[in-house]
Amino acid sequence: MTYRPMVPSALRFIASGLLGELSKDERLSATEGFTVLVQGEQLSVPYRVYYEPTNLQSVISCSGSDVRLLALCLGTRHWNGYVREQCLRQIVSIDRPWAVPFVVQLLGEYVIEIVEVATATLSLAAPELLSAFALENPQFMATTERRAISYWNCYHRGRFPALQSYPALQAIDAIRYQQEGVSS
Repeated sequence: MTYRPMVPSALRFIASGLLGELSKDERLSATEGFTVLVQGEQLSVPYRVYYEPTNLQSVISCSGSDVRLLALCLGTRHWNGYVREQCLRQIVSIDRPWAVPFVVQLLGEYVIEIVEVATATLSLAAPELLSAFALENPQFMATTERRAISYWNCYHRGRFPALQSYPALQAIDAIRYQQEGVSS
């Protein structure tokens, strides 16, 4: 199914221009991913995007703050795992509520290098943003946790014998702990 963008009102102006710029050289149409709530508004995130990597990097390097961050977030959905990781590594701080789901979702990836970078990136995020997102999207958090457990079991159990030592689960537990601190 083809991706249909839905973005919070704060992103509408920059998202339409950015999506137009990125998709002009797109190899295939982006595919439908998941929808979450961000401060009461829907945000749809594509499962995969097929942007030309050089075009994506050009947009990232020539754009200002929110446009650049959104381009990086969309880059974390790229079909090429190296591009996903490269974009994720460039997200140095998460101070926008709409950026949170892009990085949290990566905790449920099978590529351990991406999981480790996502874990490190989330550790620098504002705790109140993570807590608010988790409170607003409990099913998404549960699905992400189930995926992380499944990939740990299939691929990473040898390196991380105890489930609690798996970086994705440590990050999810940290978000849960922050969430419980906010809700109590």
